[in-house]
Amino acid sequence: MPRSKRSWISQACGSFHITSKLAGNSTRFSYDEKEYFLRLMEKLAKGFFVKIHTFCIMDNHFHILATGMEMDAKQASKEELIRRYKQMFGKNSEPPPGRADYSGEIIPDADGGIERLRDRLGSVSRFVQELKQTFSRWYNIKHDTEGYLWGGRFKGVLVYQGEAQLICSSYIDLNPVRAGIVKIPEDYRWSSMGMRMRCPTRASKLLSPLSIVDALEKSEGKNYGLPYIRVTDRLYEAEWYRQFVYVSGGIQREGKAHIPEKTVEEVLLYNTHFGITGKLRYRLKNFSESIAIGNFASICKIQETTNRKYIYPRSFLNTYWSYTTRVLRL
Repeated sequence: MPRSKRSWISQACGSFHITSKLAGNSTRFSYDEKEYFLRLMEKLAKGFFVKIHTFCIMDNHFHILATGMEMDAKQASKEELIRRYKQMFGKNSEPPPGRADYSGEIIPDADGGIERLRDRLGSVSRFVQELKQTFSRWYNIKHDTEGYLWGGRFKGVLVYQGEAQLICSSYIDLNPVRAGIVKIPEDYRWSSMGMRMRCPTRASKLLSPLSIVDALEKSEGKNYGLPYIRVTDRLYEAEWYRQFVYVSGGIQREGKAHIPEKTVEEVLLYNTHFGITGKLRYRLKNFSESIAIGNFASICKIQETTNRKYIYPRSFLNTYWSYTTRVLRL
């Protein structure tokens, strides 16, 4: 049975939470393999029209929160497209001038393959495919192995602009803490939080941090804002996000590790305090098992456009402005 085509929303609407797991239960990323995966992601991010907000490379899977800049790709010049391609694949490389037929012979496009290249570099799906496939080839050569490295197709959850992006970003940065690998999120080397705190210059080249303005003003529907935080003029964006992650990580979940209450209090005391209510006790599985998170109308629309059986959207965070689909796989 052929796979259904993925549906991606525009850069004007939100981001994509990408997850993919290694095949089998015994395969694990080593230190060197995590380092290579990170360097490869940095390299490909320079070529593709994609903004990476948050990432985490765990022992047997990875998370990426990214926004595809499809409109930027459509407006890019031929020179810019080729420059990006060569930056990824080498200065002597040339993009395919057309498509390959069943025998492997190239059938040239009328424009020399420019529109095909534009669609490729503007696709989040192609970015993740290139990342996984290139890593697989490197891994198999290193270990002298063959076969599939990844456990199936990657999963992508549509995360609409605003608070949903913020909470998803926090969920990703907290993965090493919840798994009991580190006590605080910035202690983990292969995550966006760790990179921002350890190597800010490197992080600035790869990451596009979520803006506090987006979180407070761009939530879909009515601009209710985030009801559980208070931001002052003395609080920098990075400090604000760090506090949000710490308070989220301090919430106890059955079977998962959490950030000690004393540590959370110390972080809040060091910066300007903001309050978070029990609304953060949300269902984290939405970020790995739903197909979309947004307002009521958006969820209804995405279910209709993906030709899925209509399911009444359920409340997200127990609020009256955010909803999510039921558990459905892409």
